[in-house]
Amino acid sequence: MDRLYNVGAYIRLSIEDVAYDSESVENQREMLSKFITMMPGWIEHRFYIDNGFSGATFDRPAFQEMMGDVRGGYVNLVLVKDLSRFGRNYLEAGRYLEEELPSLGCRFVSLSDGIDTENGDNDIMPFLNAMNDYYLKNLSDRIRSVLASKAQDGQKLGGIPYGFLRDPDDHTRLIVDEYAAGVVRRIYEMRKQGAGYPRIVKALNGEGVLPPKLYYFEKTGKDISGIRTRSWIVSTVSMVLHKEIYIGTAEQLVTTVVSHRNKREVKRPVEDRVRVENAFPAIIDHETWEAVQEVNRRAAEQCAGRVKPQKSLFSGLLVCADCGVSMIYWNPTKTYKSGKRIGYANYLCRTFHATARTSCSQHIVYERALKKIVLDHIRQLSEQISLDEGAMFESLKRRLAGGVSKAEARREQKYLRRELHRMEVASSKLYEDRVCGVLSDETFSDLIHKYEVERLEKEQRLALLEQTEQEAAAKVADIQLWMRSIRKYAAVDDVDREMLESLVEKIEIGERGTGPDGRDHQKIRIFYRFVGLLQLGS
Repeated sequence: MDRLYNVGAYIRLSIEDVAYDSESVENQREMLSKFITMMPGWIEHRFYIDNGFSGATFDRPAFQEMMGDVRGGYVNLVLVKDLSRFGRNYLEAGRYLEEELPSLGCRFVSLSDGIDTENGDNDIMPFLNAMNDYYLKNLSDRIRSVLASKAQDGQKLGGIPYGFLRDPDDHTRLIVDEYAAGVVRRIYEMRKQGAGYPRIVKALNGEGVLPPKLYYFEKTGKDISGIRTRSWIVSTVSMVLHKEIYIGTAEQLVTTVVSHRNKREVKRPVEDRVRVENAFPAIIDHETWEAVQEVNRRAAEQCAGRVKPQKSLFSGLLVCADCGVSMIYWNPTKTYKSGKRIGYANYLCRTFHATARTSCSQHIVYERALKKIVLDHIRQLSEQISLDEGAMFESLKRRLAGGVSKAEARREQKYLRRELHRMEVASSKLYEDRVCGVLSDETFSDLIHKYEVERLEKEQRLALLEQTEQEAAAKVADIQLWMRSIRKYAAVDDVDREMLESLVEKIEIGERGTGPDGRDHQKIRIFYRFVGLLQLGS
């Protein structure tokens, strides 16, 4: 009897392949689909298509989805038009084809190369992978050479800086956007007069001037709903005041990738960058530029002697309850008449600080008060556990696990395994009837397809139940670990970093206000590791 194969047909089309009609998605799909129908025992599970993805990396959505289905047992044959569609990274391709797929019992077939791992005669496969990798390196070198040539010619590579537009007659050149250029000139003029970054930010936000990204999106009609920062911030002003492009100088190819296999970006040494003067129209004159850079240099010298801030107690754990951005540490000091200086460590909303107090609000919380709140909360939770550990455990388990009970899930798993065994026996009988001539090819195909669809549905449901059971067991272990940690720190007298990292995931800080009783109040919510938000008495 022929073995049943659930075929995952993989198609990839990179940007450079677009010019070649024979490599189109439609042509690859048609070729692979026809081949599947010709092969006895082959069932088309699905097509996995990565359109516009390079073969240099295997971090492609459809490819990773296919590998997930292979690992889950839903696909036991991977079919491609040729090896280059699978990937061009020699090392990674070899790992998948010679190690992972065989270990999972998955057959691999490449039509154009005549490769079929079931036959075992695939000595040419490593050589073909190496050739594909060489092609990728050669292509990468040629692209780098072309980009360097364009940069030396003064053509703009990459994004368009604030203050400019692409020339409609030549998209490699820039023209001035008069409105945005006016904002740039104003920023430079304020800095020239000695204004600090926060003062400039406050002036721009106070007048409702749109920050660069929001301005560009609104000007081009793009959806702005995903833009998080909608105000000028200190780092944006700093960037504008340091870019040589505003005097017409192009500094390009600032970054590169590690290699044709590793696409992680790194900065080039200054001497390897391409710098061309008078490449673009200038927005700022050289006299203003030099005056502003002198102000920047003096400011940098003043900051050079300052002691770098140490990592604060709640660093990385506090977030603003309104804008969701992390809080920053602030430690102002007050000098009393006696000469004594006392620091008042506190935390502020990063958005409020970065926008010079023009967006969000400060959400200030004092470190000393926050330490007491956290310590009291942990102690009270510890008391709840001591009074009735079982009730606390069951309460957390119900909240985190949810869904079907363990007994119901086990019963359904048992039923599904019986059904899958019954279907396997029935499929074998269908093959026997086909071989004996009891069933026509057409009837056999219809019935086997029906069984296959039903089998996949049941297998997926069984896998989901098994995964849910494993996750539930992990959550129970997490709850037990959390309860042990709470008891461990129940008797401490102070909060330290080790304790916070062990117990706390994040702390949301609300804005301070005055309650109906005339007293100050502030909503603070503590989210614990493993168990999330906990309210006392829950």
